Amino acid sequence: MYLARRFVRNHILYTIRESYPDGEVLRHRDLLELGRNPQQYIHYADNRAFFVDEKVVDGLKKKGINADPFELEKLFYPFVDAAVRARIDMFADREKHRRWKPASRKLRQRILDETHPFDRRRAHFLRFGQTDQRKLLRSVPLFRVLLDKSRDEIEQYFLHQEMALRPDEYKLYMYTIFNLQAFFTESFAHSMPEALNLEKMDLHFLDRVCALDRDEEFWKGLERGDTLHEYLVRYVIMYFDYSFASGSGWEQYIRDFMNSHRRYTPPKSARRMSMSDAATVFGVSRAELAAMDMKELKRVFRKKARELHPDKGGDHEAFIELATAYQEISRTKVAKR
Repeated sequence: MYLARRFVRNHILYTIRESYPDGEVLRHRDLLELGRNPQQYIHYADNRAFFVDEKVVDGLKKKGINADPFELEKLFYPFVDAAVRARIDMFADREKHRRWKPASRKLRQRILDETHPFDRRRAHFLRFGQTDQRKLLRSVPLFRVLLDKSRDEIEQYFLHQEMALRPDEYKLYMYTIFNLQAFFTESFAHSMPEALNLEKMDLHFLDRVCALDRDEEFWKGLERGDTLHEYLVRYVIMYFDYSFASGSGWEQYIRDFMNSHRRYTPPKSARRMSMSDAATVFGVSRAELAAMDMKELKRVFRKKARELHPDKGGDHEAFIELATAYQEISRTKVAKR
């Protein structure tokens, strides 16, 4: 069993569902409607324990389900009073992480055979937060949780997991799970997507969404209409309504770039570049540079970096000079805050 959320007239409604086999396909069915407030079915024995209302147990029995009390508690646990949860967590089974066992070769192959690449990319990012997924298949046991679930249960699982994402991570998440880096040859495509051609990225994103929408293997077992499924609509919103986090990846990329070129030796002086020299590098006046806030500085830097980056045919030394100017001016502006 699993708890499903759906949006109806700007409200979230909760339903207990289950996945079930239908021949070689896993489908889902509704078992019990909980409405907008699952908390109404939670009762507290004291400030350290809770139990689920018998109405839920009886409702499931009418569907032929003899629910395991522990499974029910797990479904309702997110809605338990926070103070009670904190006390319960203090006495949680500390051995559960020690019972982990490595996946056998047979299980690893089953995981690869029965999980979709899109699901694996989602699970990997949500666990590690990594944009670069070239080593994705090193984490095969991580995808074990996706086995024996209908498409709807998998989507509901990710809906819950994605609640941990911050809004400034949404676009990076989209870039990663739709594998948009595959369409770019720049060396920083795996670490600094905000520096790429965003118009080109938009087009590839839409192509990827449409391809997934047409993927019959992905949607197997889930009935759908002629329009884009709501499970994909949320991703379109995440992509177009949000931006990459300001400066995400730039500072680390600059450090990596400089460290990878032995010809570059940072000057030992405390101040590496004057404001006037930095303004010349950026192609603006000293007054304009001094008036920029960090957001504007990053915007100008990204534009200039695309022009000078060696991957784009730009000048190696000019790019290093730009990076040095950016580091110095950004450090100065942060210090003045």
